[in-house]
Formats: sequence, structure tokens, C-alpha cells
Amino acid sequence: MAGGKGTRFWPRSVQAIPKQFLSFGSGPTLIQQTYDRFRQLAAADQLFVVAPLAYMPLVYEQLPALLPEQAFIEPEQKDTAACMAYVAHRMLLRGDDRPIVFVPADQWIADEARFLEAIRHAAEAARTPRAIATLGITPTRPETGYGYIELALEEDSADDDAQSAHEAASDLLASRPARRVARFLEKPDAHKAVELLQQTHVYWNSGIFVWKPSSIAYHMAHAVPELWRQLSQFPDDIAAAYAEMPKLSIDYAVMEKASEIRCVPVDCGWDDIGTWAAFRRHFPMDAHGNVTQGSVHLYESEGNTVYSETETLLIGVQDLIVVSTPFGLLVCHRSEEPRLKHWLTTIAR
Repeated sequence: MAGGKGTRFWPRSVQAIPKQFLSFGSGPTLIQQTYDRFRQLAAADQLFVVAPLAYMPLVYEQLPALLPEQAFIEPEQKDTAACMAYVAHRMLLRGDDRPIVFVPADQWIADEARFLEAIRHAAEAARTPRAIATLGITPTRPETGYGYIELALEEDSADDDAQSAHEAASDLLASRPARRVARFLEKPDAHKAVELLQQTHVYWNSGIFVWKPSSIAYHMAHAVPELWRQLSQFPDDIAAAYAEMPKLSIDYAVMEKASEIRCVPVDCGWDDIGTWAAFRRHFPMDAHGNVTQGSVHLYESEGNTVYSETETLLIGVQDLIVVSTPFGLLVCHRSEEPRLKHWLTTIAR
């Protein structure tokens, strides 16, 4: 799924070139990393990209092996529920009902072997009719920017210590890789995030879902019939189908309502690289807590995050985010980053 706008990573990620098409360092872009990762699991002709028309030149440029029939082009961005329904509907028209792994194109994975093993377990669980499988990421901090998944208590470890219990859950994967989901939790506030970190049966929501097209059809028809009805009414005109589709996330549309969802917990160094705080986790920090990329000079400054494509000098400042690209300049206090998306709605980009 390569249709995200990457708004929170402005001005490095902008509408014309969102973060899935960017490289964080000197290596491949995030979408190229995602493609190469899944080539370890599937043949090239079994990999597909779904993205809006405006992004397709970038898709073909960065994934030259991708054929036109492997691209699902969205006429407009209507969030993940529409995206998954569209792909499922087209796969059913092709007579293909094998499990589909829906994965965002812009995620960072440190341990690919462990990640792909979890994907295999999820795909196996998804073969059952009407089944939905997902990956739950072992939490490492009280994160307020992610949704959470709560697993059924009866399948949880009896260990009272959170970290050892999460490790024990990982050890159980070989015998019981997919565990029943009790509920999906919204992004929490800071206090609630601390509470969730202590729970042995709670994981981050990875946004990765595995299910058969027929399972998607069943759940969509029951949970959001108005969305699935549009695809059925306009099977040969995706623009007409999308025109009246509701804009819904798959979590809100289906996952919060469906029962018997299975989750494969995994600790694989996962990160969605969605914020400048995430940027700090993936680049070295100097002795004063500054993380920089580009030609950046700092004096008497501490705790800053700086990305600059021009010569940059900071003197006597603390805990700032400073980002300079041809698309714009951002200067904000690190504590204000959660509100960045809100403020960006007030300016033309």
C-alpha cells in the first residue's frame, strides 16, 4: 500500500514525493526495501502495489520490475478500507482467492527473517474462511502515535513481569503463533500509553493485515455494505465506485467490529518512520543529544533534531526540530511535534 501522504514528516516528505519514495540514508527507498523484503517470500509476479495515479510514475521508476498488471491504481485516496476492498474485488474477478498480505510501503524492519516468519504464520492463519490475521509488534516504549492490539487474556502468559512475559509470548510462536484478538485500541494519551506498556497481552498495531479476498468480501459486506456495494455496482469503473465510497480506515471499518481476528506477536525492530521522533531512533546521536543529517554545525546546543539540505548553523538552542529542504522550512520544539499535522492543515503545501 503506497498511497500515504507522510504528512508528519514534512518538509522532507511532501505530497509530490511522500516518505515511501524516500531513502533514509544512502540506501534504497522505503518502498524499494519493502519490495526487496517480500521478494524473499514470493515471486516477483506475486507482488502488487496499490497507489493513486499521481504516484504511479514514482512507483514504476523505483520498482522497474513491476508490470502494469501488478499495479492497482486508485482514482483518489480514500484510506485503507477502500484500498483493501478494491484489491480484493479485483482479485476475485480474476478468480484468485489466495491470502493477501496488505503491508504499508513505508515501514522499517530491522530483523527481516523474524518479520517474514511472522508473515508466514499470519498467512497460514488467514487460509481459514472468513479469517483475518495481523501482526502485533512488541512495544518498547509508551508510544502515543500508534494504535494497540489487546490479545485475549486466557492465551496470555502468567508472568507478571511485562518484558519477560512478552519474551515468553515470543517463545510460544512455534507452537501457537496466531493468538486471538480481544480488541483494537485507539491511539492513547501519554498516561494510558504507560499503562499499556505494562500489559503483557498488549501489542502495537502494525497496520499489516492478511486475509483472503473472499474473507474481505464477507467482512466488508457486513461491516461497511455501502463501501462494498460501490464496487459491485461499478465493477468496470473504479472512478465511479470510488466517488461515493466513504473514507474509512480498515481498523474503524472492520477490525473494531470483527470477531475471531488472529494476531501473530513479533519483535522485529519494526518502526513506521512516521515522525521526526522516529528519525532520532535511526541516526547516531552526538554527546549532547543532537541528531543531525546534512551539513549541520551546532554550538552550545543540546537535544536537537536537524535535517538540512543546505549549510546550517545552530547556536545556543535546545530540543528543537529544524528541517530545511527545497519544499519548506520547519522549526518547532520537539514537544510540539504531535501537533505538527494539525498546524500543517493551516498552510498550503
